[in-house]
Amino acid sequence: MYSDAFCKVYNEFGWNYFPEAFGPQLLKWIEQNHLTVRTSLDLACGTGILCQILHENGIDASGMDFSEGMIAIAKERSPQIHYEIADMIQYRPDRKFDLVTCTGDALNHIIDLKDVEQIFKNVYGYLNEGGHFIFDILNEDTVSPEEAIDLDFSEEIKAKFSVSQNEQGIVNLKTKVFENGEFQFEENITETVHDPEVICQLLRQNGFSILRCGDRLMDDGEKHGTTWFIIAGK
Repeated sequence: MYSDAFCKVYNEFGWNYFPEAFGPQLLKWIEQNHLTVRTSLDLACGTGILCQILHENGIDASGMDFSEGMIAIAKERSPQIHYEIADMIQYRPDRKFDLVTCTGDALNHIIDLKDVEQIFKNVYGYLNEGGHFIFDILNEDTVSPEEAIDLDFSEEIKAKFSVSQNEQGIVNLKTKVFENGEFQFEENITETVHDPEVICQLLRQNGFSILRCGDRLMDDGEKHGTTWFIIAGK
C-alpha cells in the first residue's frame, strides 16, 4: 500500500499523467466501437482521475483502491463518485458494470498468478454480458535496471527514481523524495512482469474473449512502448 506521504506527492506533482492521457483515448475507443457504456468500475483507481474523466462524459463511474490515502484524495476531488477501499483479489461489488478498467500496470503489483486469475474470475462475475475488461501490464522488454532518474516535481520537491530486478524477476521501484535538499522519505513498490500470452490464456480459461493485446489501445492510438494493453470481452 502506498504511504500517505507518497499519495500526496503522487497527486500534487504530476504522477496522474497516465490516466489523464488514457481517459481521452478510452472515450475515443468507446465512440469508435459504437458502444453504450452506462456504468464503469476502475480497479486500483488511485486518485480517481480516470473515474472523473468518465463521469464528466456521462458514465456512472465507480472506483476502488487498496490505498486509504489514494481513496481519500479521490473522494475529496470527486465526492459525487462512489469509491471503496478494498483488495481487488477479494473484491466483489454488489452491482455489475458495462466496463471494468485496471490501468497504470496495477496488475503487475499482483505477484502470484493464482491471485491474478482470481481477479479475472471476479471481474467476469461483475461484468455485464457484452461488457469489456480493459487493463495494461508492463512490457518485459522495457523493464531493466538503470541509473537513478532525477525527478523535479517543483522547485522545492525533488526525487530520485530507480528500478532494480532480482533473479526471480521481481521488480523494485524505489523513489526517494527530497524537500529543499533534505531527504524526506523513501517509497518502495514491488511488481513482477507477467507474460502477456499467459495472461490472455488465463482470461480465456475464465470465459473472456481476447479482442486486443498490443502496445496501443487502438490501431490509430498512441503507442506506449512500456505497456501492453489487453481488451477482453464477455
